[in-house]
Amino acid sequence: MNNGLAEREAALQGLGVMLSPTFYVGEMIREGRLQAVLTDYKAPETALYAIYPERRYVSPEVRACIDFFAQRFGPEPYWDRFDRGGHESTQK
Repeated sequence: MNNGLAEREAALQGLGVMLSPTFYVGEMIREGRLQAVLTDYKAPETALYAIYPERRYVSPEVRACIDFFAQRFGPEPYWDRFDRGGHESTQK
């Protein structure tokens, strides 16, 4: 399939194993509705790029936007920072 929501629904119905970003399935894993398998497997990384004209001075708005995306989607995206109770996890 090429639709994460359809893959998630199939997995919830017990129809197979899926490779999916945690924003599609993290909540279901925390709730125990899905189980993570092959957790040592590392999928190829993807990237998000901010492209702007090269200048000595970067406007505060552009800098704020870049910083926001780096914090929100960086090494640990916001959807992976919560425990089973929906609270921000203190574990790294």
